[in-house]
Amino acid sequence: MNAHRTTLRLAARLAWGPHPRQRLRALLLGAAAAACAVTVLFAAGVLHALSGEADRLRQRSVVPARGGAEPVVRVDLRADTWGLEQYPVVWLDPVDEGDPAAMPPGMSAWPEKGGWAVSPGLATLARAHPALAARFPGAEVLGEAGVLHPGELLAYRHMPEGGAMGAAAFDAAGFGGPGPSVGERTEVDRPALALALTGFVGLPVVLLAAAGTAVSAPLRARRLALLRALGTPARRLRALVAAEAALVFLPGLALGVLLWTPVAPVLGEVPVVGRPVADGALAPPPWATAAVAACLACLFAALAVLTERRGRGSRHRVAPRPRAGRPRLPVLRTAPAAAGLVLLALAQLRDGQAASTTTLAGVVLLAVGVPPALPVVARAVGGRMADRASGPRGVLAGRRLQYDPRSAVRPLYGVAALLVLAPVVAAWMGAVRHLDAPPPRDPTAEAVVLRGALDRVDTGVLLRGLPGAVAVPLAPRDPGPSGPSGSSGPPGSSGPPVLRVGLGCADAGRLLGTAVCGPAGSLTPEGSRRLAVLLGTPAQLRLVPPGTLRPTPGGELAVIAPRDPRFENAIRAAALAHPAALNVVSAADLVLQESELVSWILGGVAVLGSLTFLVLALGTIDRTAAGRDGDRLLGALGLSRGRVRAIGTEEFLLGYAAVVGTGLACGAVASAAWSAMDPAIGYPAGVLAGAAVLAALLAGAGVLGIRLASGRRPAEGRAPG
Repeated sequence: MNAHRTTLRLAARLAWGPHPRQRLRALLLGAAAAACAVTVLFAAGVLHALSGEADRLRQRSVVPARGGAEPVVRVDLRADTWGLEQYPVVWLDPVDEGDPAAMPPGMSAWPEKGGWAVSPGLATLARAHPALAARFPGAEVLGEAGVLHPGELLAYRHMPEGGAMGAAAFDAAGFGGPGPSVGERTEVDRPALALALTGFVGLPVVLLAAAGTAVSAPLRARRLALLRALGTPARRLRALVAAEAALVFLPGLALGVLLWTPVAPVLGEVPVVGRPVADGALAPPPWATAAVAACLACLFAALAVLTERRGRGSRHRVAPRPRAGRPRLPVLRTAPAAAGLVLLALAQLRDGQAASTTTLAGVVLLAVGVPPALPVVARAVGGRMADRASGPRGVLAGRRLQYDPRSAVRPLYGVAALLVLAPVVAAWMGAVRHLDAPPPRDPTAEAVVLRGALDRVDTGVLLRGLPGAVAVPLAPRDPGPSGPSGSSGPPGSSGPPVLRVGLGCADAGRLLGTAVCGPAGSLTPEGSRRLAVLLGTPAQLRLVPPGTLRPTPGGELAVIAPRDPRFENAIRAAALAHPAALNVVSAADLVLQESELVSWILGGVAVLGSLTFLVLALGTIDRTAAGRDGDRLLGALGLSRGRVRAIGTEEFLLGYAAVVGTGLACGAVASAAWSAMDPAIGYPAGVLAGAAVLAALLAGAGVLGIRLASGRRPAEGRAPG
């Protein structure tokens, strides 16, 4: 008991001692712990929010009535669009309105027949836009349990009297089970999510924690060497190291928890990403917060002990002062990076989802494995420089890097990982964000296509208030083996698909503002082209008399009208008000939208970049403070300040070149593997060139910092330790 108490008292005196380097350690390690706590709690909050959304999505999934199950409601899944955002519109026809199993989550009572129940996000948007509000008159608002997040757009309609559903409608036994989901499925790919969190959050957090625990490592090593020389057992020394670090990082972790806990419940969206979330969704439960704090405490303690054991060379176990010799660097440090390269090579032999997962795993493992391998690379660079240097300055710089490569490259670990990941992310985003240009608009007319219960549509009611508009039934026709016109051809040949259009030449000419039919009544090439652009179809068009085609539940009905900015909203409002369940497909629905993953990846890159900057800042401050001892020694040997600055600059540039060169080389290999996986992903040569230029600029800033830090001779303070 007395031994434990003595260890704690000594740890407290070491942790909160008056030495300037120890005060710097307390400040930087505490700040690193707070930043790690906030980052990991933020990631835990995002996972908690996504998990809640997945649960709510499952709760409103429709369970088809199969295997003799009694149906309680008939469902028709439709959609509507506002701007460029498409959202679900669900028609419901309950067997018994008093049966709660027929109601979806978030609905406490049925609206009147033909009435609407909309999500809070849609209700808020409708209040700001009267044109949207006109589509859902008198709508009730769903509860929070029925929506994924407050910004989601969703609408339910109670089947009106005399209404009709489309051919895709089905009987359901209720909600909350396996079946079609209402809205876009948001389940995450768990392997991909785990790899993304490892690369964007886990890796920089470990690097930041390692940088924090390594602050003032020489001072601590000298003190521990003295205790070791006095006969302190190794187990007691490890306990002392862990206790000393805990007295510094535990207040930092507590500060991080206190900073995040009151902020998380009031955030309405994911920071950086900008995605709305439910109220309080980013606040993980108390047990999760405690688990995060405990895991981080174990991480910091383990890194502190690991740093102490690593800094204690096998030949200096009882030496209170450092002696000549190089710390051991096992070649196994390069194993993770080598495994990442092997995975990238294996991915080229696979295809499909297996190739994507293997490539992603290889990229992440390479990014994780590069930092441990950097000291090995830096030592080799330093030794080669020292052996080939023609003057004492190069020899000293090379030998200093060769003797202690970890201290030289540790602040740059995050930079190397960023150089591996950034080109890959840029290549992927370039492919995702490359969207085909929308088709050209016709100058005089516009059209939408209706689908659903078309056999129950009253076109007179539907087109009321749309002067000049015509309803045009569409029906495909198989061309047969001889082509669409019956012309002869090789046996077994088939012509392009033909779409029959129930539109007269007079109406077509009036809408397009020009004659579109030839003398025989067939479409001219120009008329066919413009009409195909209007209808958004690559098929050959054939006009048939308007009365010969009838809308069918499985067919399509086009509505063509003179171009008017109010047309699309008016036809959508008319379709939603109609007693038959309809979908309206317009040009806005055919425009490809940027993937939601882009904002998540940008958020991950922002987190990675921010933590990398913190790692760089901590390492640079600690390296500058530690370098003054070496500068004092070189000054005592008679070297001028200019010569000391030159040696420090050359040592920095050697280590920096090793880090940046390794990172860029691994980034180029990872980008090549990523580009080979998908032809749509171009090789990010420009990004790699930009990263090289940025690295050169950062090198200049580092050299300037060394010159400023060495601008005056260090004070003759007390001896270190």
